[in-house]
Amino acid sequence: MNKAQEKLKIFICGPTLYERSHLGHARIFIFFNFLINYYKFLGMTPITVVQLTDVDPKIFAKIKKDYGNVSLENITMRHLTQLIEDLQKLQVIKNFTFTRVSSFQVQMMNQIINLLELKKAYSYGGNIYLKIDSDIKSPFGFTVKQLDNMPIDIAPGKLDQRDIMLWDAENFYDLSIRGDERSDFYFRNLVSGIPGWHFQDFQIIKSVFNNHYDIHGGADELVYPHHEFIYRISHQMQRISHQSKKKPEWIHIGILKIKSEKMSNSRGNTITISDFLKKYSPNSLKILYLREQYDKDFSFNRRKLSDAILVDNEISSYFASEYVKNGKLEETLNESDRQKFSAFLRILDNNYDTRSAINYIRKCIRDLENASYVKKMTDLLGLWYLY
Repeated sequence: MNKAQEKLKIFICGPTLYERSHLGHARIFIFFNFLINYYKFLGMTPITVVQLTDVDPKIFAKIKKDYGNVSLENITMRHLTQLIEDLQKLQVIKNFTFTRVSSFQVQMMNQIINLLELKKAYSYGGNIYLKIDSDIKSPFGFTVKQLDNMPIDIAPGKLDQRDIMLWDAENFYDLSIRGDERSDFYFRNLVSGIPGWHFQDFQIIKSVFNNHYDIHGGADELVYPHHEFIYRISHQMQRISHQSKKKPEWIHIGILKIKSEKMSNSRGNTITISDFLKKYSPNSLKILYLREQYDKDFSFNRRKLSDAILVDNEISSYFASEYVKNGKLEETLNESDRQKFSAFLRILDNNYDTRSAINYIRKCIRDLENASYVKKMTDLLGLWYLY
């Protein structure tokens, strides 16, 4: 297939809509914003869907604790609006399309009922589980023994601990917080509850991409159980439907740490995207992250941030001086610049080595290379300089 006609389908596990998004979320968006730009430069057409969780026990617990009688929809929409505003300020939003779990509830319930009728799933105490064949191998190299020692969804009535929850019967939140929304969430065939976490993402992938996509991304902490279980559901469903689907490339972004602990809302140690951008530029955060290997954990500290700000100022000053000298930057590159740009692409082809790519850009600046050529490189990385 001609690359110019080739679509690249990307699915990203995004935030849960119950808190403001923080710098850990920003790292994921910044990397995939670059990745999408990179594949666009290669002539492909990326289609990227970010799944946002708006049906989850954590949300119901948060509403009950902090928001009183405010509806589920109002809370999740508030945080969705805040996320969109943050990503607009971060200058990465144009490359992403967003989906919400609640938009696919009907498809999820239909699928569950169908599996029950086919006797591929079973119910106990209102919970519903998908039977998982024991011979499905982990895509991440986990052995059978390792998986047996990491059981999830332990519950009485499960036939096998490998089986995966499709429907989580309601026993953990107060239904009154949703009021009239109740009728939109349930069929008579199912007791009150919500779709299982892993099944939610599988069904969205199936609905949007027909379960045929190229890249599945998210935070490294999602490898187990979330991505392991999404893969197992997908593989089991392929066997049920007798269809063979392409296996995606899994891309996991290292965990962001602060003072040696993972940055997370549950730990209360977050720095929100909006608070960061009140003090620093979007480019400084992008450079901070792009100077680190994307799939390794990263400890946020002021020294590294100060270094990133210096690099940002170095690039910005270079463009400003070139603009003063030469006026508007040229859009086209000469043959020599195109060859150098190919060298830049080869750097990125080595496991998306954005750190070396930024070093290459700084070398070009020191060598006073063509500013238009340098601008092409910063654009690809997702750095915005208005010259």
